Amino acid sequence: MKKEKLNITRGAINVAPLITAKELNAILGQSHIKIFDVRGTWGTDPRSLYNDYLWGHIPTATFLDWRKEFIEQDIAPNLAQVSTYEAAKQSFKTLGINKEDTVILYDDYHHMFAGRIWWAMRYWGFKNVRVLNGGYKYWQLEGLPISQEFDKTLAGTFEPICQEHLRVSLPDFLIKKDSACVLDGRGIAGYNGKPEDPRTGHIPGAISAAYNSLIDKNTGLFLEKEAIIKLFDETIPNWRTSNIISSCGAGYSGTVVMIALANLGIQASLFDGSFSVWKQDPERPVVQSF
Repeated sequence: MKKEKLNITRGAINVAPLITAKELNAILGQSHIKIFDVRGTWGTDPRSLYNDYLWGHIPTATFLDWRKEFIEQDIAPNLAQVSTYEAAKQSFKTLGINKEDTVILYDDYHHMFAGRIWWAMRYWGFKNVRVLNGGYKYWQLEGLPISQEFDKTLAGTFEPICQEHLRVSLPDFLIKKDSACVLDGRGIAGYNGKPEDPRTGHIPGAISAAYNSLIDKNTGLFLEKEAIIKLFDETIPNWRTSNIISSCGAGYSGTVVMIALANLGIQASLFDGSFSVWKQDPERPVVQSF
């Protein structure tokens, strides 16, 4: 049976979330194109990879440290949430971003860090931001140019305007979760939890939408739209008709799900802090799946 037209749950997607390597290569060097290298790692030692940037990056790209821009400071990364207005304004200034610019973000970590900044910039009102499909890995696979040069960044003038519908805080989540479609973007092991640790697992009612199920493992590219629609139809009963809240471990892999949805024309919101925030209260239940 033919499925009904996809339901855009909140707002509109004015700018396609992804840009191809070919498209980016064609516009390199234009003054209003601002490219940011957001490479980093997660795990037990979350880091930004500035040295990797120095060794080679996409021409004209500026390094963006995901641990310092658009994020709360002086708190563990897994609990740090999006920055305040003043801090976001400073980030736009430091990065040299102006209202008329087009921002392109890339990483080499499954789009998680680029996705987090993509979401944070949009939360603070900057709409013309896109993520490089396939990231740095695919750029290299295509044999596209690499540079070790970088230019001095001039101060940016973009004025943040909060888009509250893109973020769900814990108090909001407690109210909205039962009537929403809550998607968990972590890998299946994180979603399932560990038998020896009862505080691992997932939020009751959350459905697994693992980030790596949305990406081709060989190229790093997002799956084609039709493949993602088929996957969602098979695994997520109410994704077409319900407001979608994306969640994960700490607010990173959940943005990969948001990009996939945005590429289908669906705007989701992000539970900022996600499972790391949820499980802080031992009275809040956790579900495990084995």
